[in-house]
Amino acid sequence: MANENSEYEYEETMVTLTDENGNEKDFYVDEMYEVKGKLYAAVIPSDEDEITEYYVFRLKDLGNDDYELEDITDEDEYDAAADAYEEKLDERLWSRVVEEEE
Repeated sequence: MANENSEYEYEETMVTLTDENGNEKDFYVDEMYEVKGKLYAAVIPSDEDEITEYYVFRLKDLGNDDYELEDITDEDEYDAAADAYEEKLDERLWSRVVEEEE
């Protein structure tokens, strides 16, 4: 079931990530998608009213519908994954505009 948060809809899949200082923060998985045969996830902060940032991770398939988020250290790979996510956001926005006009 999708909930609406600001302008974005997302599935209620939440992950808790730990930063380099040991601080934990919750994120919603906004999108899972494929780029050049690799699976990625874009996550958005769960505690913000207006979504202004996102993070992209490579997904490692552990089987049984379990995945692990992996940091993307290659800048070109990260840019390609981020660009693909932004295209998905543009498609969502375009779909909403078309729906509102109908």
